[in-house]
Amino acid sequence: MDGHGAGPRAMIGSHPRSRKDGVSVRLETSVINAAANELAPAVAGHRRAIHRHPELGFGEHRTAAYIESVLTRLGLSHRRVVGTGVVAVLEGRGPGCVGVRADMDALPVPEAPGRAGYRSEIEGLSHACGHDGHVAVLLGLAELLAATHDLPGSVALYFQPAEEGPGGAAPMVEAGVLDDPVPDAIIALHVSSAHPAGVVALRGGPATGSDDTVRITVHGMGGHAAHPDTALDPVPVAAQIVTTLQHVVTREFDPAHPVVLSFGTIHGGTRHNIIAPSVELTGTFRTVHARNRALLARRIPEVARAVAAAHRATVTVDCDRGYAPGFNDPAVTDVVASSARSLVGRERVVSQPDPSLGAEDFYAFGQTGVPVSMFRLGVANPGRGIVAPHHSPDFDIDESGLPVGVAVLAESIRRLLDGR
Repeated sequence: MDGHGAGPRAMIGSHPRSRKDGVSVRLETSVINAAANELAPAVAGHRRAIHRHPELGFGEHRTAAYIESVLTRLGLSHRRVVGTGVVAVLEGRGPGCVGVRADMDALPVPEAPGRAGYRSEIEGLSHACGHDGHVAVLLGLAELLAATHDLPGSVALYFQPAEEGPGGAAPMVEAGVLDDPVPDAIIALHVSSAHPAGVVALRGGPATGSDDTVRITVHGMGGHAAHPDTALDPVPVAAQIVTTLQHVVTREFDPAHPVVLSFGTIHGGTRHNIIAPSVELTGTFRTVHARNRALLARRIPEVARAVAAAHRATVTVDCDRGYAPGFNDPAVTDVVASSARSLVGRERVVSQPDPSLGAEDFYAFGQTGVPVSMFRLGVANPGRGIVAPHHSPDFDIDESGLPVGVAVLAESIRRLLDGR
């Protein structure tokens, strides 16, 4: 199915559910809210256990083992994929299936002081993007669903490695996680430091930007800094390339269509009085439109070579394609939005007016044709000083927002499977 606007492929009729104690109950919104709130201590415990032991992409061995231990305790079957990925399936009696994804990896970001009782124990690494919260929410969802019987359809839980790079979603797809069972829709959340704890933010359509990497090496000729006329200095050439490319971004692209080109590193030289023989720049360029992505990938090398040639230097340019732009299926997003409103009220469900140029490899699941949608879950709390942006050493989570994530996912699953 086309993932650009069509609804889930299978929505089946409503059925009663039962708890493990055998008492038949219908899993209504009020039940989901109460169950999610009861799980709040467990969810916070999961988050802190994972937070203390951050691991980088495809190295999440301890995290995967922790996930498996929880799933085993809940009596859920599970399997490993792509080394550290974990997939669990709760089978229902209907043909429908909804997938839910949580990423697992941390970042090479030292953690700021604080976090009494759950500070990272791995020097130089931290969960500075909140993936520990994502895993905790999905484990809470697993416990909520495991406590009910007679699911009207199946639920697949995807614990995904390496979102921060090099990307774990595409390898999981290639490993066949969408083949058995085949999901009719896949949903996910991402915690947000831009929204108060418990607020849900979402948008249908274009949601995230592409993430491509550029490396430019300017080749000159080294020499003595006191005699630049006898050398070919690559430093001012590199600076000119940076500023000229910013001119391209602001003058060759429609201002209504966001495009970003940012250089994160510049390296060259060994001493203040020596002209370096070469300088290397690395950066990222992002957009939500495929046409602009292709144009920028063509113009970066053209401009870099032209600027270098004007100064008698040469350049080597490499552009590596990363994550593609993300697209939230409007029909699935509408289901998530209505689910959230029924749980937390209209005033705590907000629309994201514009896509983010932050990239997300979750959307590799959607490029298979399965409709997907990701919403933002607020975790900020200015009163407690929890306001730092993602990827910051000061990033933290107000854990009171996490049960809202559990509830919204559960209610969205119920509605997607029930067809209402």
